[in-house]
Amino acid sequence: MPSKKLFTLQEANAFVPQLLECVPKIQKLAASLNEDFPDIKNAREKAKWNGGSEQGLAYLKAVLKYNGLMGKLEEIGCEIKGIREGLIDFPSIREGREVYLCWKMPEKEILFWHDLNAGFAGRKPI
Repeated sequence: MPSKKLFTLQEANAFVPQLLECVPKIQKLAASLNEDFPDIKNAREKAKWNGGSEQGLAYLKAVLKYNGLMGKLEEIGCEIKGIREGLIDFPSIREGREVYLCWKMPEKEILFWHDLNAGFAGRKPI
């Protein structure tokens, strides 16, 4: 298993422009997958009886695009904590212990950190 990427504040901030571009696209796709494909829900419910959907191909394309964008973020080494909220954490070392550098859409830079178990509510200014 590859070791976890640890980021300096400077390294994590270098990805913020990419996050500002990518996260809204993922948010839009997630909303679309939930709202724009009512026929898929029906197909899922009927699948045990060999049901189908006219929206299947469009839905599959949207899912593949969503997965591709999520994969891009995961390849960076950051941790996606909440797409709806636009929350991304970057593992880092602070005062000799592992913490998260915490970014939230639409922040222009990373201004907060939190302990591994503290979550968003435990954010502290850098």
